[in-house]
Amino acid sequence: MRVFRHHFGLLLLGVVSLLMGEALASEEPRGLLLRKGLVNWQVTLNEARTFIEENIHPKTLRLLRNQKEEGFRCEREAIQGVSHCVWACCVDLGEKDIVHFATLWFYNDRFYAYDVAFDTVQFQRLLSTLATKFGKPSKEEQASQVAPNFMMGGMSTYIVNTKRWDLGDAVVLLSDRGGQGKPLAGHMYVAYMPLLRETILAKKEDNETRAKLPF
Repeated sequence: MRVFRHHFGLLLLGVVSLLMGEALASEEPRGLLLRKGLVNWQVTLNEARTFIEENIHPKTLRLLRNQKEEGFRCEREAIQGVSHCVWACCVDLGEKDIVHFATLWFYNDRFYAYDVAFDTVQFQRLLSTLATKFGKPSKEEQASQVAPNFMMGGMSTYIVNTKRWDLGDAVVLLSDRGGQGKPLAGHMYVAYMPLLRETILAKKEDNETRAKLPF
């Protein structure tokens, strides 16, 4: 994630403006603002790629033999019409010398959601920013998750705290842990509800279990 030097003089409110397209406090997120521009809800993948820096790759400490460097790529999901793209650069969360990568979701080639992981120590700062921007969360919840414990062997359980804002046609979820399935990473999930509901209907039509939000 540490891939370019950026001026650190960002105000906290600017973080949300960067992520969500300069929305006013009374407005809802309009998409994801990457370093090269705003990816609006419902744009196609080809349109989104205009703003994605595909030549920027996540930092990998060590590549195994024949292991390819991670980078932007897309693949289809089990739900008909849904695809997701990983390692979309570059998202600025206001951390000095650090940018982040987003995962993007599309339904019938229309952008409807994204997720950005961050170090869990940044959770309180981002929570304060979102609360200032959007007010008190609409909902708060705790849930337990299980992850492999490589130090001790076996599995371990950790608690995830999630704050939710319902903002017109958009929903924002901020969790302190569980980003990319890791206990020491938080993440922010933002979705455009009209298209998210369509994916839920599509999943029901595929006779799969009832869909719900990722957290």
